[in-house]
Amino acid sequence: MHYMMLDTCVLLDISTRKTDLPIVSALEELVSIGNVRLVIPDLVVSEFNRNKDNVAEKTTRRLSQEFKQVRSVVEEFGGNNKGTAIEVLKEVGSRLPLLSEANYATISRVEHLIEKSLKVEATDSAKLAAVARALDKRAPFHISKNSMADAVLIELFTEFVTNNQSGGDAFVFVTHNHNDFSSKDHREPHQDFSEIFSSSNVHYFSTISSAINFLDEGILEDAQFEYDFAQETRSLQEILSAMDELVDKVWYNRHCNRAYHIKNGNIRIIPDDDKRYGNEVIHESIWRSALEAARKVVEKYDDTGPWDDFEWGILNGKLSALRWVLGDEWDMLDT
Repeated sequence: MHYMMLDTCVLLDISTRKTDLPIVSALEELVSIGNVRLVIPDLVVSEFNRNKDNVAEKTTRRLSQEFKQVRSVVEEFGGNNKGTAIEVLKEVGSRLPLLSEANYATISRVEHLIEKSLKVEATDSAKLAAVARALDKRAPFHISKNSMADAVLIELFTEFVTNNQSGGDAFVFVTHNHNDFSSKDHREPHQDFSEIFSSSNVHYFSTISSAINFLDEGILEDAQFEYDFAQETRSLQEILSAMDELVDKVWYNRHCNRAYHIKNGNIRIIPDDDKRYGNEVIHESIWRSALEAARKVVEKYDDTGPWDDFEWGILNGKLSALRWVLGDEWDMLDT
């Protein structure tokens, strides 16, 4: 048996993202065939119940806002075919309530998974262990936020593993909360949790899809196939999010090139009161800001290079293509 403990963020994500419907189906299948037993602490159930409606409503508002943006663009730039396009949009608009209700249908499926799960109550020992983590400033208290619930969660997982080791089962912890639980490589747990995941039958995953593929490599692919019979355009928010990531990475690569030239003396760092400007110099305050921005990019993304010329070309090509879709000219790569 594989015992899988899920963080609240995982349950909320798969409840409200249409792209995660295959994941819900795969989990349902794994549970039904007895390959997986979900382990859901009571604090996760409570947090899920408090936030599910709010998250679903945010998804509905996002969908409505994106629809309004598209309609506004069509009305302004639709040209001779604007009337036909507006009629189509009206039809889509009439279906928005149905699309919104789909969120709650998925939430209902996730709630059914929770009902069938093995419930775990927050014990006093787990709470005390969480307090000890807070006092020692160990993850998830390594960042400036109140992470007590996360700490209790990981301590409950630790207790569950300890109390059930005799049966030869495997234990899986899944969270999408990279900041609190993951190392710099989001696929790995923070070093403060290394002892928890040191055994060969105890596993950490930062995405639910990777956990499912670990348990059954083909089941998620089969579930995905069922939802891929119709290809749909991506949402505006998806495109904007992808563009943000590409802009960050293109800028970061240029930053690394500048750091190389500084190291080799081709570019000099000069005081802020120095009035010289140009490609051969950079002022101290600007360079400090650039270093801080680069640090944030490295922390934010799993892959920040280095890239070879081919990979670098692909990165720029993706950014150029997305910007062209949203109205810029080809080869617009300003960052």
